[in-house]
Amino acid sequence: MTNAESKSLTKGSRVYWQGDAADRGSITETSWDAVTIAWDNGQVARVHHGDMREIRQAPARPVTV
Repeated sequence: MTNAESKSLTKGSRVYWQGDAADRGSITETSWDAVTIAWDNGQVARVHHGDMREIRQAPARPVTV
């Protein structure tokens, strides 16, 4: 993801690592220079916006009525 895409992430956004949809996490905090990701495997990482090349935003789930 690009620097601009990273800055548009909001708390609760779902992301995944290196195109692997099984390796997901959620954005728990955002700031002007970085985001904090709580990965589903229990790890937590603070990643600077410029270092998000390997991270992709998960597609939004369709709403079922």
